Amino acid sequence: MNLRKFVAQDTPEVISWFSTETESLYWGGWMFGWPLSEAKIVDRSALPEIEFFILSNGNDRLGFIELQHISESEIRLCRVAVNPEYRGRGFGRALISLSIEEVRKREQFSVVTLAVFADNVTAYNCYKSYGFVTVDKEPKFREFNGKKWPLIQMETAF
Repeated sequence: MNLRKFVAQDTPEVISWFSTETESLYWGGWMFGWPLSEAKIVDRSALPEIEFFILSNGNDRLGFIELQHISESEIRLCRVAVNPEYRGRGFGRALISLSIEEVRKREQFSVVTLAVFADNVTAYNCYKSYGFVTVDKEPKFREFNGKKWPLIQMETAF
């Protein structure tokens, strides 16, 4: 199992992991539209401050994560997803662990941040187990279809 750079050919597979608008919103907000747009995903992957990675095992795509360069010292974990076929088998933990290892290779980053929806207790506990702590930062919610979805901001320092 390894973390490798995302390539455009990964896009259809990643899109297939989200069968409802709600699932899509939990993952990417409105960023990629609904139904999800291959072009918008590929376009975002080309931005200089964005890195997409795929957790893979051979030809199997197990997960996806975005690393967003916020500043010279801060990087953010975003859009974490595990392929539905492989959920419940610890691949989310592997994805976070390998992503943190990837960030540690880049000595300029001293803090890793993320946001998790408050009702995603499994993800929250996973992040906490890797040393992430809750911080009092904005935004504290995202609004979708007129509803506020509470967010928890977290970070860990190296």
